[in-house]
Amino acid sequence: MIETAIIAGVVALAGTAWGASMIMNVKEKQEVIIESFGKYVKSVKNAGLRLKAPWPFQSVAERVSTALLEMKEDLQTKTKDDIFVTLPIKMHLQVEDVKKYHYESSDPMKQVMSRVAATVKQLTSQMDFAELYQARQTISDKVRENVGKEIEALYGVKLVDVIVDEPHAPAEIQASYNNVKASERNMLATKNNAEAHKIEIIAEAEARKEAQRLDGEGIAAQRSAIFANYAQQFNKLAKEGLTEEMAHQIITLAMQNDTIRDAAKGGNVIITSADANDVLSKMQALGKTLTKPTNAKPANDDPQNEIPAAAQMKPKAP
Repeated sequence: MIETAIIAGVVALAGTAWGASMIMNVKEKQEVIIESFGKYVKSVKNAGLRLKAPWPFQSVAERVSTALLEMKEDLQTKTKDDIFVTLPIKMHLQVEDVKKYHYESSDPMKQVMSRVAATVKQLTSQMDFAELYQARQTISDKVRENVGKEIEALYGVKLVDVIVDEPHAPAEIQASYNNVKASERNMLATKNNAEAHKIEIIAEAEARKEAQRLDGEGIAAQRSAIFANYAQQFNKLAKEGLTEEMAHQIITLAMQNDTIRDAAKGGNVIITSADANDVLSKMQALGKTLTKPTNAKPANDDPQNEIPAAAQMKPKAP
């Protein structure tokens, strides 16, 4: 009786275990590979409790993570100018085909790393050490282009991204490179300063040019106003009975005195005419002439016969 109970308990326990082998738990970002006597049957990727045939008819061969994986490697490589450097790289990988990933290689990630490393070394061997700093993104793009499709077709792994970090060289090489970069930065700064100075000079020249143009326009307008005023004075003097010669003399003396006055306006310089005595004598003679009554016919008594300003100001030939 006891033996029968024991046997029944063992059978029940075995049946429970055999029935439990039909249930499997699938996690998020995971695929479960199911085999039947060593042969691939299917892969299950829907998370939760799932059913399969009981053991030994079907069994779980492997649980493969489909989450984004990160792999790091410090590659020892040689540049075109014979410098051995350490190039840190970081890869982001994701399993796309779990069947290829599980069956095509015993260690697919190692194979992926080997192919990426070979491609990176081939690319860096064609570059100088200085080029590596500027060509890191180029290396990353070429690795994804050349290796990405290949490893996905062979191992079912998608190469999402490749990040190439700054190369590490021996201390003396690094110091030499830093000195070269500092020299290049100094040259660029000098060039930029020269360009800024050039722009400043051009701006100042253009400003002077514009100022001179405006100053010339002002002088031209001033002269035009002066000549117009002198023309009015000439006609006025002619109407009062002076001859043309006397009117010209008076206006010429007035213009000469105005010029001397304007030149000495600053107050720091005293300017006199070389023929000051002669000018004084002429002014006294003209003053006496103006105080004498005259019956001479005005030079330009008829307003219609007024001499134009240009003709009035034209000096007579000696």
